[in-house]
Amino acid sequence: MAGIHNPVMTPCFKLLPLAAFSACLATTARAEEFSFEKLKAKAREMAAKPHQPSPLKLADYWKGLHYDQHRDIRFKMDSGLWAEEKLPFSIDFFHPGWTAKEMVEIHEVAGSESTTLKFDQKLFDYGKNKVPAGTPAPDGYAGWRARCHLNTADYMDEFLVFLGASYFRAIPANSPYGLSARGLSINSGLPGVPEEFPVFTEFHLKRPEKDAKSLTASAILDGDSVAGAYQFTITPGTETVMDVEAEITLRKPVQQLGLAPFSSMYWFGEGTWPKPKDFRPEVHDSDGLLMELGSGNLHYRPLEHTHNRFRHCVFTMEKPRSWALLQRDRSFSSYQDIEARYHERPSVRVEPVEGFDLGKLHLIEMPTIDETGDNVILVWDPQPALEVGKPFKFHYRLRWMRDPAPSGLFTVRATRLGTPVQKPDQLLIAVDFAKPLNPIEKVGDPKWDDTKGWKPVVTLNQKEAKLLHVGMDDMSMANVDDLPAGLGRSDKLHMPQVLRAFFVIEPPKDLGQIDMTCELQDAEGKAVSERWVYLWMKPE
Repeated sequence: MAGIHNPVMTPCFKLLPLAAFSACLATTARAEEFSFEKLKAKAREMAAKPHQPSPLKLADYWKGLHYDQHRDIRFKMDSGLWAEEKLPFSIDFFHPGWTAKEMVEIHEVAGSESTTLKFDQKLFDYGKNKVPAGTPAPDGYAGWRARCHLNTADYMDEFLVFLGASYFRAIPANSPYGLSARGLSINSGLPGVPEEFPVFTEFHLKRPEKDAKSLTASAILDGDSVAGAYQFTITPGTETVMDVEAEITLRKPVQQLGLAPFSSMYWFGEGTWPKPKDFRPEVHDSDGLLMELGSGNLHYRPLEHTHNRFRHCVFTMEKPRSWALLQRDRSFSSYQDIEARYHERPSVRVEPVEGFDLGKLHLIEMPTIDETGDNVILVWDPQPALEVGKPFKFHYRLRWMRDPAPSGLFTVRATRLGTPVQKPDQLLIAVDFAKPLNPIEKVGDPKWDDTKGWKPVVTLNQKEAKLLHVGMDDMSMANVDDLPAGLGRSDKLHMPQVLRAFFVIEPPKDLGQIDMTCELQDAEGKAVSERWVYLWMKPE
């Protein structure tokens, strides 16, 4: 994905003769007293001064590595930090080069003291690379990743990576990597406005106790417009939970500040037409944004292919409970990709703790022609705008997970757009709502809820648009036909209840877009589903 390298593609180089690099072997610097409060004070001092470029140097040879050369540099996993001590976590380091030219300082925190870990060439296997004699070793590492016994007791699985600017990713158990997070974004996705990429310049990794369940890492963030300090407390598991505490100070005003930012990819899905010429039905890391308002109401916005459009939606929110980028479609048949495993990509939820009382949630969707770059950005812009020179504290929790816990409401599962037969000027929209699977009930059993009197309620925010028809179908039995032959009629098969809301809109010819919502309500007018929210844009 854009801005972060695949952490599993760890590079590898042919080792120099011992004499050639003996002078570059790691040496341990003097230990210094450390606390997160001291780190925040350091960041405040940095913010009061103009931004200074990193003093860490990288020789031209390392800068000039191409993809295959860099990929051939591999970290020796048995040399990981704390690996020999059999502690609950082990840390691998990334070698700088190719696109990973920025370096970070790595420190180990033991007790109240932090010690610098100098770059050590002995930790890497350089593969087929022939490093010219006399080439200086890098001054630092490109980043790091963490391992633990996430899935089995026999192997320490990678579950967390920090690599590239302020990018990081984590995974829950039995999951591949998917979308990326960042420490901070500035002017992300604004047309004609240069984006600024603040960088994590140093990390302080706390040595875990033998029975530790969590890993703690503190960091300095530095950029042209901002400096700050971050502390990450990461607990891997079925959900990998990450507490992020931070304090940032602006050096100068910015047009759009992004807290708790995400980058994801959406190329095409069930609502994309025409589809790219690809054998797979869908390709995306995430397929929807779920927002839990301060009232507890759930709003769901599906992601979509924007063709050649730039789409920017803003949701003003007061004291939100959470928001999440979800990979909601978990059916392998929807993707047909054994290697990428899109059906297993993680979802991530943000739970605000401090500093998120009022703000704007920006969802930015950009055109893409393939799956190699992130084209979806999600950021929280606090309101009012931060003052230059005034420290701002915030705290949020990330849950890297497969799926959120059931809410008890019908959830949005698919959005399909088209036109009624022989009426090309009208818009037909179908929204599928599914109740979470109940393992007790079987196909053919009574409905989990009495849906008599239920109806979809549709709103259009543009008065010029005409709502011509609204209806609802029960799709529960029809969905059985989507299963492989021989399974569809099994009396042991459990299927979710699916209700399809559909409606027809007549947009005026001079109307370029329509904001709309749809939710299911029972006979008493109570919402029994998430509220589907959507921005329709007239095709060019």
